[in-house]
Amino acid sequence: MNTLAVVPQAAVDRALAALAGQSRTVVEQVYIQAANGQLVNPDSLFLRPDPDPAHRERIIALPAYVAGGPVPAMGIKWISSFPGNLDLGLPRASALIVLNDLRTGFPVAVLEGARISAHRTAMSAAVGARALSGTTSGAVKLAVIGTGFIADTTVRTLAADGWEFATIAVHDLDPTRAEAFADRCAEHAARVEVAPGAREAVADADLVLLATTAVVPHLSESSWFKRGAVVLHMSLRDFTPEAMAGAVHVVDEVGHALRERTSLGLAVDAGLVERDDIRPVGDYLQGKAEPDRDRLAVYSPFGLGSLDIAIAGLVLEHVAPTDEITTVPDFSS
Repeated sequence: MNTLAVVPQAAVDRALAALAGQSRTVVEQVYIQAANGQLVNPDSLFLRPDPDPAHRERIIALPAYVAGGPVPAMGIKWISSFPGNLDLGLPRASALIVLNDLRTGFPVAVLEGARISAHRTAMSAAVGARALSGTTSGAVKLAVIGTGFIADTTVRTLAADGWEFATIAVHDLDPTRAEAFADRCAEHAARVEVAPGAREAVADADLVLLATTAVVPHLSESSWFKRGAVVLHMSLRDFTPEAMAGAVHVVDEVGHALRERTSLGLAVDAGLVERDDIRPVGDYLQGKAEPDRDRLAVYSPFGLGSLDIAIAGLVLEHVAPTDEITTVPDFSS
């Protein structure tokens, strides 16, 4: 008979806090595998209750099998994004991750997945920021557009990864959320300011974090950005195709990054960016590509299920000896 483990959010949070160094290594390893064509990472499947593009509600299935790394793992993440939840006082995203036994395929665990998803997204941003800037030393200006949970997690992860911020400039369409976010950023920077618009926020910024819920591009001018700035385009749909032209484009995996009407996909379709010019971040991690500090670099990781599954495997291994999880004996036979 097969036993199923159920790992709740509190246990996931404690495990992630203890595994930051290991999870960073996992992210780098997965990205190198992606660059070398070694991943088993099928395309994500999008479920949209309403096909109208104006409606942003969606649930995404991300299956993957990770053979390498400290904990081989196989499974699927099922994550919903319902932006209207924010008006209800609820998180925008919720998720679960199912892990399967590598030998039999039986389900062995269900983990709360929103925290793992945010953690791997933030760690992905940190890996990309370091790879494309070549350094974390020296105080820099960070601009943050969008002030939700992902942005909050990413700023904390960047600070823990060694970044020092002289200034953090914040912008959100909701001024109240922006002010609250700025208050939380005070511990990470000598100066924190709330900008009236995206243009003002990104002016002279060395590092830019885009973490919005935009489905329609809204940043139309690459000239707003400092030459040599690194943009962590985590929300994927903020730039117009025209604004993508002329930049260095880096992704997690090229085929995934061009799907689902991302800004980069639209720019390739419009002939403004050549597919062959897009590089996987794994090339930078292996020394096959070097940062170009004279051009704007836009890092647009689509989000590989392999990261979620690999980190979930780490979490399950970390919490298994404790009493924080619930086990369902004889779940299946």
